[in-house]
Amino acid sequence: MKVLVIGGTGPTGPFVVNGFLERGYDVSILNRGSHHTDEIPASVERIIGDPHFGETLRSALTGRSFDLIVASYGRLRVIAEIAGDYTERLISIGGAPGYRGTRHPETLFPEGVQVPLPEDAPKVNSEGEFRFGYLVKISEDAVMEGHDAKRYIATHLRYPLIYGPRQPLPCDWWLVRRLLDKRKYVVLPDGGLTVISRGYAENMANAILLAADQQETAAGKIYNCGDDQ
Repeated sequence: MKVLVIGGTGPTGPFVVNGFLERGYDVSILNRGSHHTDEIPASVERIIGDPHFGETLRSALTGRSFDLIVASYGRLRVIAEIAGDYTERLISIGGAPGYRGTRHPETLFPEGVQVPLPEDAPKVNSEGEFRFGYLVKISEDAVMEGHDAKRYIATHLRYPLIYGPRQPLPCDWWLVRRLLDKRKYVVLPDGGLTVISRGYAENMANAILLAADQQETAAGKIYNCGDDQ
């Protein structure tokens, strides 16, 4: 079985790559080559290409095919458009910003975002409401439209904020710093109405591996991911 991991060097990347290797997959990674980690064995093929644009992604994938593509980096709408030419199975990674209220909790009634969020919670429905969130929403729509059109079998995972090694923006540090300073209080944004789920990098990588292991169960599904506590 051949798998292509688009990305592969971020917080979850080495956990994903090594998890597939342990399962006996022939693993390749594709990214722009800007980052390197020794946690990925030299035996893993490195494909240099930019997954933000259709032309550059097609150029990098010319003559190749895979049993599975994991899209954890790049422009997801672009990947969704062309993935069916190179694989029969796509696992894509998105996030929570596509939900209404993650940026503007006052748009919900009652005000504030539910934690954890159910998969069918209301989504951002226009650029005017929250542009980035709308782009996230239409990107996952593009993935599922490809599945419905039978271009590939898709599973989409919505990641929370990731903590752990290789995290370029350690979102948990602001709290750890306050604990080390022995501060008694923490001021929460929006009165605590924008508290969102978090996930340890290895745990979130395991969600990808589970989706790969359980293809029949995960086919055509969207899952919200996060730690239990």
